[in-house]
Amino acid sequence: MDKVVIALDAGHGMNTAGKRCLKKLDPNQTREWWLNDRIMDKVEGILEAKYDCIVVRVDDTTGVEDVSLASRVKAANGAVAVVYISMHHNAGLNGKKGGGTVVFYYSSAKERQAQAQALYDTIIAHTGLVGNRSSKVVKKGYYVIKNTKMPAFLVENGFMDSVDDVPVILSESHAQKTAEAVIEFLEKEFHVKKKAGVETAAPKQPAAAPKTRAYTVRKGDSLWRIATYELGSGSRYKEIMELSGITSTSIRVGQVLTIPAT
Repeated sequence: MDKVVIALDAGHGMNTAGKRCLKKLDPNQTREWWLNDRIMDKVEGILEAKYDCIVVRVDDTTGVEDVSLASRVKAANGAVAVVYISMHHNAGLNGKKGGGTVVFYYSSAKERQAQAQALYDTIIAHTGLVGNRSSKVVKKGYYVIKNTKMPAFLVENGFMDSVDDVPVILSESHAQKTAEAVIEFLEKEFHVKKKAGVETAAPKQPAAAPKTRAYTVRKGDSLWRIATYELGSGSRYKEIMELSGITSTSIRVGQVLTIPAT
């Protein structure tokens, strides 16, 4: 049997105009693409490691290019993907409270609305980012979900200008929870199967919590930024330098750093 193909889309590009967190809530003005890509990298990693499927990324995973919507759709359709998930983060609150997660779909097929609802419910069960939107599962003709030939969903995973959402969406734990929710959704709704032996492996005994972990530098990172988002305080950047054995604050994309586990 041929492996199923999953199309993943991290919306926009690193330098897409205006797509960033509100400065007064996030002095680093984290780009939306970075938030989108962090989640999709996690989804892709889990799928490739544990599931019997093929992952197609229709965006530019370096963030350099904001791939056209038509190209993204063409890539997914050409790969004959069974499902298309596009990850985004919202805006429009200008520093006010509220926000939350919204899932969009387009098809009029009865099962599509139910699947969109299932995706929303699964994400919320993992993240708790409900917010105050009056409509949380919405039919709308966004290009990528209107023109793809397979079931397609666009997730707005919190607001980049919400005083409530910004601290949440910047956190590593929120990205991980969202990724795990997408995996659960794919398993339940599209029957994506684990690789042979994954489920039957003997359960491991709980291990002692590691004191450090690896972090791979991404485009747009700085030591201060990594310490802020991963450790909760930019001032902890010196801990990263010490653990990584570096004496300069200059870092490069792809460089593997050692950072505290907490």
